[in-house]
Amino acid sequence: MQEVRLGARLRRKYRSLRAEMDERMRRQWAATEARDLGWGGVTAVAQATGMSRVTITAGLRELRQPAKQRALEATRVRRPG
Repeated sequence: MQEVRLGARLRRKYRSLRAEMDERMRRQWAATEARDLGWGGVTAVAQATGMSRVTITAGLRELRQPAKQRALEATRVRRPG
């Protein structure tokens, strides 16, 4: 029962912010939620939002970078090339 409520809560949060976020922000938001949930968080967020586990994992990798480096990259949505 708790998993159902968690999924519904994540889905509600994602839907309320989705239109305002670019690709990077969606990845990093999902990664932040997954990290807060701990073990199984990536799967829970992926199921609730329809995002790929690979995308969420990429967001986790980005969040491990120093904040200064992320700020420099924030002006770009996609990598060059």
